[in-house]
Amino acid sequence: MWLPAVMDLRLPILCLLIVAESSLGLRNVRVTVPTAIRKGEQANLYCNYEMEDKERLYSIKWYKGKREFYRYTPQEQPSMKVFNTVSGVEVERSLSNESVVVLKSAKASGRFSCEVSADAPSFHTLIVSGDMEVIEPPVDKPSIIGTQTRYRPGDILRANCSSLNSKPAANLTWTINDMQVLLQQTRQYRPIKDESTGLETSILGINVMVSHSHFIKGKLKLKCEASIHQIYHESTERFLEEDRPRILATGSSSGHNPNMFQSSVYDGELTDQGDRYLTMNGYKADKASPPSSSSAGMVVGSYVKVCWITFYICTICTVLLYSLRVGIS
Repeated sequence: MWLPAVMDLRLPILCLLIVAESSLGLRNVRVTVPTAIRKGEQANLYCNYEMEDKERLYSIKWYKGKREFYRYTPQEQPSMKVFNTVSGVEVERSLSNESVVVLKSAKASGRFSCEVSADAPSFHTLIVSGDMEVIEPPVDKPSIIGTQTRYRPGDILRANCSSLNSKPAANLTWTINDMQVLLQQTRQYRPIKDESTGLETSILGINVMVSHSHFIKGKLKLKCEASIHQIYHESTERFLEEDRPRILATGSSSGHNPNMFQSSVYDGELTDQGDRYLTMNGYKADKASPPSSSSAGMVVGSYVKVCWITFYICTICTVLLYSLRVGIS
């Protein structure tokens, strides 16, 4: 039985679709929407497109979400129409046209879409979207709580950084001497939301073992930075001092180094407090060598001799008194 051959039409159909698409007059629709903007500031929304000479623009429509708030139709009068039914959107008519829509005061985040339609006979339509986030930055700088004034190597540095009342919650980072702290040395808390205002508070903890290398000229610079997109960036710093060991004075022989201490100290660490400590304990805090052990031995020897002489005298006197009493009796 003879059967007609079936022709594969997929390739010709694909070629026809490509040719039809390339011949359309409307193409390359682009939307430029601010990624983030401060609440209350003016926002410019741009919609650009390309169209062949034989095609005419029919309309440009702007939507927030699925609700239309602006339309530009050059063939109608008036060509511009504004719909005030969308919450948080207020159009500045005098600055808006077919390529840009100006919002007087940005109040609400959302997705903004531009729909471009060509006129007859094609009525080809393209729609492109962009997201815009309205920022409410914190009023104050981030705050650091929980730190001590002084730290020794081996101590644990624990603190919290908080950024209050913003939308969205601020991103927080810790740095020590301008070097970012490792993620495993921090603790991220869930943002706290104020249900009445919708504003959020972010908190980030730090837990780092302090080492001697953290101190530069005896100080450690701790910084917390808060940021929201490219709109807001503030920081707060704390300078923490190194708690160095106190100096303890000890006696030494004349042949030994006079700068030997009972506890380990850093070179050149003879402070005013050490001087006062020595003065209060009967020593002269002028870095002079303490009395040698040989001098102390001579003093002790003199005291021993005096005691023996006194003992002999008392013994002789006792014997003489006893003899006198015996003779008299």
